[in-house]
Amino acid sequence: MFKNIREGIRHWFLKNALKNLKRKKRIFSYKDALRFGILYDASTEENYRQITLLVKELQQDQKKVKTLGFVAQKKMPDYCFPKLTFEFCNTGYFGWNQQPVAPNVKEFIAADYDVIIDLTPSVVFHAKFLTSLSNVPFKVGRYHEKYVDLYDLMIQIDDNSSLEDAAKHTMYYLKMLNNDRSDD
Repeated sequence: MFKNIREGIRHWFLKNALKNLKRKKRIFSYKDALRFGILYDASTEENYRQITLLVKELQQDQKKVKTLGFVAQKKMPDYCFPKLTFEFCNTGYFGWNQQPVAPNVKEFIAADYDVIIDLTPSVVFHAKFLTSLSNVPFKVGRYHEKYVDLYDLMIQIDDNSSLEDAAKHTMYYLKMLNNDRSDD
């Protein structure tokens, strides 16, 4: 019962954040996007390694990338050491009203990205809330009926899929987008 009440309150805050957000939506093709923000579940070292590979791929294509990894544990694992491109957080970085209180999380959400990619499963609520706060013009994430209003592009990826699969599918569909109007 307590869990249902907590979920209801969380989703109320999420809907309010979405309602109050004023942003210009715009579809970015992979080719046109220069700055990426990536949210992911950093609870395992394997996930961290997979994101490191994705960041290298993006950087090789001359993209600027910033990541924010969510850790389920209260104590940050050793591999969660902040670097230029990598930031980390857990539930302790948020207030009772789901608002970020940590400077690194506030900076991540306030940054000027072209695309924000949320690779977290639907159970990582804080990533959904941060995405809702973001003023980014193009938001991409996994499909879930609770979050249809949150993303501009939703990709059907099962919550049980690995981060590697989620990243591959997401990049595949982003690269399929084409904003080149010269073909018309």
